[in-house]
Amino acid sequence: MYFYSGFSKLKFIFLLLGLSFVSSVFSDTGYITVDGETIEIEVERSYQTPATYPRKALRLEREGYVIIEFDVAQDGSVIDPYVLEGEPAGLFNRAAMKSIRKWIYEPSTYDGVPVQVNDVQVRINFNLTAIE
Repeated sequence: MYFYSGFSKLKFIFLLLGLSFVSSVFSDTGYITVDGETIEIEVERSYQTPATYPRKALRLEREGYVIIEFDVAQDGSVIDPYVLEGEPAGLFNRAAMKSIRKWIYEPSTYDGVPVQVNDVQVRINFNLTAIE
């Protein structure tokens, strides 16, 4: 039995579980400002929730990506995420944002002082072939 234009039941289940979520790195780069100077700083993800493949994208057999920018608070939580770019436009934004809001980073320090890291960008890829 096939669901959504040629997808087997097993593939459909894997996609709904978010196993098609692909992110190539587990540390990201952001910026802090110290004495008027912008310094690049790396932040490490300690927890990452996979994005769920949207049903509409599955039905349309579409792949794509979303680039999201956000800040990482001193405690490692993600704050103020927003979409910079998505392809196809709008199709994966909600799923990516829902996932990003649950991510946790290792708290960052600079010279032994806890810092908020700004302007961290990540790209979340949505690929149908990731489970084949």
